[in-house]
Amino acid sequence: WVVAFSSDSRTLATGGDDSTIRLWHLESFQQAVTLRGHHGAVTALAFSNDGKQLASGSNDGAVRIWRAPSFTEIEAAEKAKAERKCSSVITS
Repeated sequence: WVVAFSSDSRTLATGGDDSTIRLWHLESFQQAVTLRGHHGAVTALAFSNDGKQLASGSNDGAVRIWRAPSFTEIEAAEKAKAERKCSSVITS
């Protein structure tokens, strides 16, 4: 499992072996949305400093960028080679 907190500490993103990202409202402890797009375990999550984007990485080799608050996918960098794995994501 991998987790990331938004900069305002109101949203928690979780990812794991089921290839999904779940977003949670921390005030209510309710799941807000499930993001789908990866084809392997989610291994990295990071919110941008302003909280307007979420980056996710997976062992499918893809890095995806999601726009808050709708969390629609806005960009994806797919793997160049099947053996390349994504283990971390860095955002500024």
